[in-house]
Amino acid sequence: MSTTTSVEWSQTEEVNTIRLRRNARRRLSTPAPRQTHRIQFCHPFPPSLEALDLSTASSPAQILASLRFLVLSYLAELEQRISLIESPDLEQWQTKGQLTIEEARQWSRETLDMLESLRNDVCSHLPDIHLSDISIENLKSAWLPDFPDVPSISEMRSHLPDLPDCISSKLDTVRTKFHDIDFHAPLDYIPTLSEQLESLQSRLSAMELPIGLPGSHSMLSDLVDSLLSSELVTDFLQSAALEEEVFENAAKEVALAAKRSFHGVRLISYADLPEPWQNNSFVTQGYRFIPIEKWHLIILSLFAFHNEFLNIHTHLVPGLLWAINSIPFVNPAGVEDIPEALFMVFAVICLFSSAVWHTMAGCAHCPSMEFCARVDYVGIGWLISASVGTVVHYGFQCHPDLGKMFLAGCLLTGLLGNTCPFMQWFNEVRYRGWRIVFFLSLAFFSLAPLAALAIIHSPSAMATFMSPVVPSLVSYIVGLIFYATHIPERFMSEKWSRYLDKIGGGSHAIWHCFIVLAVAQHKAAIRVMKDGIMCQMPDQP
Repeated sequence: MSTTTSVEWSQTEEVNTIRLRRNARRRLSTPAPRQTHRIQFCHPFPPSLEALDLSTASSPAQILASLRFLVLSYLAELEQRISLIESPDLEQWQTKGQLTIEEARQWSRETLDMLESLRNDVCSHLPDIHLSDISIENLKSAWLPDFPDVPSISEMRSHLPDLPDCISSKLDTVRTKFHDIDFHAPLDYIPTLSEQLESLQSRLSAMELPIGLPGSHSMLSDLVDSLLSSELVTDFLQSAALEEEVFENAAKEVALAAKRSFHGVRLISYADLPEPWQNNSFVTQGYRFIPIEKWHLIILSLFAFHNEFLNIHTHLVPGLLWAINSIPFVNPAGVEDIPEALFMVFAVICLFSSAVWHTMAGCAHCPSMEFCARVDYVGIGWLISASVGTVVHYGFQCHPDLGKMFLAGCLLTGLLGNTCPFMQWFNEVRYRGWRIVFFLSLAFFSLAPLAALAIIHSPSAMATFMSPVVPSLVSYIVGLIFYATHIPERFMSEKWSRYLDKIGGGSHAIWHCFIVLAVAQHKAAIRVMKDGIMCQMPDQP
C-alpha cells in the first residue's frame, strides 16, 4: 500500500510540473502563501490613445486623471491573468521548460505584489476625479427620457428635463477638484511611472507565459512617452530643474554666509548676505548671521554692538518704560481711561514687535526671520488703527451710532494690517514702496471721520478738535521721509558709514525715534481731546 501511494504521488508530481523557459535561476526557497485582497475593475481597457488628449486645450487634471484610469485598468487586467496561475486548472500553462508549479506560484505572488505596489503609487500620485457612485448608465436610465425623432436641436432641448440638484452639486464638486489639484507632484511622478512600467514589462517578458498584454503595454508606453515629450511635462521638468538650481544656490549662499560669520560669532558685510537678508544696500557693514540653533547668541546680541543695535533699543527701551508705567501699583496716579489705555497697549505691541524683528534680523533661519518681519508690520498696522480710533471715539461723543460705524472701520483696517503682511509678496524688497503706500492708506482712512465731523459741526470746529494731534502727525511724516529716502547713510562717506554701521545709527533708527516721539505726542493729545467737540444744544423756547 505504501509503495503504491508513493508511485501515485510521484506521478502526480510529474503531471503537475509546468515546463516553461525562464532566464532567471531557480529559487531555493518559497515563502508560505498568503491571502491577497484583489481589486476588481469592470471598466474595459480603452482601445486607443483617444482616451488621453495631450493637446494644449486639454486640462492637466483631465490628462492626469485619464492616465490614472488607463494604468489602473492595465494593472487590473494583468492581475486577473496572473491570478490564473494559482487556479486548479493549469493545463494551459504546461510547456517544455524547467519551472515547477510552486515556482510559478511564487513568481505570480511576487508579480502581484509588484502590481499592488505600482497601483498604490499611481493612486497616491495621480489625481482621482470621479462622480462618486454615479455612472453614465445610471445617469441615462434615471434622468434622461427616450428621445423621439426630432428635426432640430431646439426641439430636442424641449424634451430634456432640468438637471437635478444632486447631479449639479456633484458636477460642481468635480469642477472644484480640477482647480484644487497640485500638479507638481503628479507631473514629477511621470518619469518614475515610465520606469516602473518598463520594469514590469521586463519581468513579464522574462517568462514566456500567455499572460502579457503586449498591445495594451505598447499603448501605455506610447501614451507615457507622449506625455513625457508634451509641452506640459517638458515645461514642468524645466521649471523644476530651475527651481532646484535656485534652491541649491540659495543653500550655498546661506552656508557661505554662516561660514564667513564663524557661525554667528563675527559680523559680516552686506555683500556676504544671501539675497533675502539684503534690505538696505546703503548699510554695508555690521551684519549678524547667527544660526537659529545658537539662539542664545541671538539673545546676547541685544547687548552687543552691530548695525541693528539702535534699531532694537530705540523701541525696546521706551516700550518697556511705558509698559512698566502702565502698571497700577507702579504708577497709581497714571490710571488712564479705556481708549487711552488701548492706544498705549497697541503702541507697546508695535514697539515690542519692532524690537523682536530687529533682533531676529540677524537670524540665519529665513522662515523665522521673515515671520518676525511680518509681525513688525502687524504692529504698525494696529498702531495706525488705534490712533485713528481714539480720534473717532472722542470726536463722535455726540453721535455714538456714527462713531461706532467708524470704529468698525478702524477695526477693519487693523485686520487688513494683520492679514496683508502675511502675503508672500509683502515682505519682498522690490515692494518696499507699496508697503509704504499700504500703511499710508490705512492712515488716510481717518479722512472719512474727519470729513463727517466737518459736516456735522463745522470745518473750524473739526480743525480745533484735531489741532492737538498735528504734532504727532508731523513726527510720523518726518520719520517716514527718513525711512523712505535712506537719509543720511546714502550721502555719507565710507569712513562715516563704517562708524555708524557699528551701532546702526542710520535712517531706520531716526525713524524709530520719530515714532516714539509721535506716540508720546498722541498720548498727550488724547488728554486734550477727551472733551470732544461741543455738542449743539437745541434752541430754548
